[in-house]
Amino acid sequence: MLTESLGMYVKNAYGIPNAIVYNIYYVFYFSLFFYVFMKAIKEAKFKKYIKIGIAVYWLFYLSDWIFTDFMNSGFITSYIIGAAILIFCIVLYYISILQSSLVLVVKNDLLFWVSVGLFLFYIGYLPIKIIRTWFYKQDSFFEILLVIQFSLVIIMYLFFMTGFLWMKKKS
Repeated sequence: MLTESLGMYVKNAYGIPNAIVYNIYYVFYFSLFFYVFMKAIKEAKFKKYIKIGIAVYWLFYLSDWIFTDFMNSGFITSYIIGAAILIFCIVLYYISILQSSLVLVVKNDLLFWVSVGLFLFYIGYLPIKIIRTWFYKQDSFFEILLVIQFSLVIIMYLFFMTGFLWMKKKS
């Protein structure tokens, strides 16, 4: 919410594109989720894959800083790479759950519900982001994509709320 407010403030108060706000925000956003999934997963091989994913994401992020007008353009490449790596981390998390006894109590695990919400959002939103970035034309098809995007956001937050409602307090 802070990022959205800051992005709106920068755009309205200074009349400049708010891309820089989101370009900075997404590096923290994706890095945080990569870290959370790396800590939640116990298998050393999966942790190694996530570390490689983090390195790949940071390389693309740094290349966006170098080759993209960070003040006026969003870091599309690093966003897409970050979302793809996040989906990969979530799949690794699901595999690790299925290989452990956590599968029996998964309904009370907040990270499980957050990962379901993130997974559904990014599986649906990545194609929309790609289409809107590289194939944009002003027509009704793109209005439908906005409706789908909004629906995906609602679904994601419904899963987040489900997780908060179902999670067990740690004693």
